[in-house]
Amino acid sequence: MKPEFTSTGLDVQTYEEIFTELSDGYKAIYGSDISIDSDDPDGQRIGIEATNLLDVQSFASYLYSSLDPDFSGGAFLDVLCKFFGVFRRPASQSQWDLELTASNSVTLPIGYTVKDDLGQEWETSTSESLAAGSNTITFVASNYGAVEGVTGATIEQVTFEPLVTAIVAGSDATIGIEEETDQDLRIRRNKSLKIPSYSTTGGLLSNILNIPGVSDAIVYENKTSTYDAVLDMDGHSLWCVIEGGSATTIVETIAKNRTGGCDLKGSESGTYYEDVVRPDGVTVQIAHEMVYDRPIGIDVYVNLTVTRKLPTSPSIDHDAIKSSIAAATFGIGDKVLASALYSDVYAGGSNFIAYNLEVSDDDITYTDGALDSTPGVKYSIDTANITITEV
Repeated sequence: MKPEFTSTGLDVQTYEEIFTELSDGYKAIYGSDISIDSDDPDGQRIGIEATNLLDVQSFASYLYSSLDPDFSGGAFLDVLCKFFGVFRRPASQSQWDLELTASNSVTLPIGYTVKDDLGQEWETSTSESLAAGSNTITFVASNYGAVEGVTGATIEQVTFEPLVTAIVAGSDATIGIEEETDQDLRIRRNKSLKIPSYSTTGGLLSNILNIPGVSDAIVYENKTSTYDAVLDMDGHSLWCVIEGGSATTIVETIAKNRTGGCDLKGSESGTYYEDVVRPDGVTVQIAHEMVYDRPIGIDVYVNLTVTRKLPTSPSIDHDAIKSSIAAATFGIGDKVLASALYSDVYAGGSNFIAYNLEVSDDDITYTDGALDSTPGVKYSIDTANITITEV
């Protein structure tokens, strides 16, 4: 009777194998002439027992495979990753700075809620004191994940406050991130195993990428003794550009993993205090002042032309094409290749031909080649910045 452990893993039976084994056993007890048809009581009993045994073996097979983090998933994968010091990145809330006009001073409570013209709700995470006149207040999306808020959206109150007379969206929201998928978590866990084999710079980058909340990062290095004009970096220095993650954890990670005596570049700063105990028991505190940068977000504009393959082809779904293009992701410092976006275009449909695809980072000068990567810059594409001409 299976399951049993073999040199290749856990070996389980199929339903047919279990049914045959049970049938042979009952025939050995009651005689080979018993009826095991599906409409016979003995056959039905064997079928029920075979199904139950199959469920048990299937559970054992799932449990066995879940012990391998490369095949595990869900909560079981979260438990295994704790042994490696890796944790699933949670979803974050989008943030939106809205301009509220008040007729008189008023305090908004925690959870004061508004909604945009898409019905998405936004709320305050702390109580906010408004002065008479214009006030900029940060709201977070009520739902976690990539909730978009765009400039000029119509905003209305859900939690009604009569002293708030106007709400204006003067800028786009900072988009939150979805919870890390099982596949992405498996990849990141495997990368964490390679940290000891990396160079000093590679190890620093790998540790930064493992910080909870960090969605992207890059570490630039000038190992020469002369100034690098392209990177705007002094000699023998590092430049960490990090998207997401708490400042406190970032500063600690850089302090613990950078090369001693190496200079740093950045406009974001913080101090990590390290306590070292001497042999006489006296604690010496070392202050590590670290700097780093956040990436500069640059919008990419896309123009392309589409035409139906046949006059009788269904109408071209422009919104589906835009959504597919906007789903393209770029890392910090990545270039944007116009030709590479065609695969994203055709992910939005197959009843058309696309051509003359061009990209721009200023909506003035377009190219069918590439937008060169710029240190510290992260490109992104929004559906509002995609123009499709159908001919």
